[in-house]
Amino acid sequence: MALPSIATPEFSTNIPSTGEKIVFRPFLVKEEKILLMALEGNDQQEITTAILNILNSCILSEVDVSKLSTFDVEFLFLNLRGKSVGEVIEVKMGHTDGECKALTDASIKIDDIGIVNEISDGKIMLTDDVGVKMRYPTVQDVAKLDMKNSDDTFGLIAQCVEFIFDQENVYNEFTQEEIIDWVGNLNQTQFKNIALFFEGMPKLSYELKWKCDACGESETRTIEGLQGFFMLA
Repeated sequence: MALPSIATPEFSTNIPSTGEKIVFRPFLVKEEKILLMALEGNDQQEITTAILNILNSCILSEVDVSKLSTFDVEFLFLNLRGKSVGEVIEVKMGHTDGECKALTDASIKIDDIGIVNEISDGKIMLTDDVGVKMRYPTVQDVAKLDMKNSDDTFGLIAQCVEFIFDQENVYNEFTQEEIIDWVGNLNQTQFKNIALFFEGMPKLSYELKWKCDACGESETRTIEGLQGFFMLA
């Protein structure tokens, strides 16, 4: 005799970068186990793969999760976590410096976590006539990035070029080698304008204000990005 099935609730939200409405279900125990194992291993690539696989399984709308920006994935996964585990993240906070080593219970409401910085259309004018259209990096782009390797950072910027345009044409057919060479021939001001696009990229951010139970001192800590919330939860 087949065991009875249990209905799974469905929820909806919007992808921040596009406003597209999607429907999703909470993740299951077996899916949460995969995530916990990845977190215990502390391997960024494994964590990224686990998050993308869970989102692919839980999002019921047709969405290519691998092509979503980092802040889209962060936002969607945090909402998924809220509907799956609970709308509040319970944390223990301690002072970053000073003599007091006590830990104090604090809580973060997932609905209070927002995305800071405006979403750009990615179009950057480099001269009066020539511009470039950039895309935000995906979580897979970032997971493969070695921040200590300048070539990796340079390659990421080149990889996120969607097309180049001038007053007459749009140039969207090029090899990775060609676009890396093109970016390398920009002057410092032009390259900095592109770098500012990444520096101002939207991200999850929350200011957690808490008061130490032991010494009574109040403190505020800014938590950013999905990894920051993982480290607390």
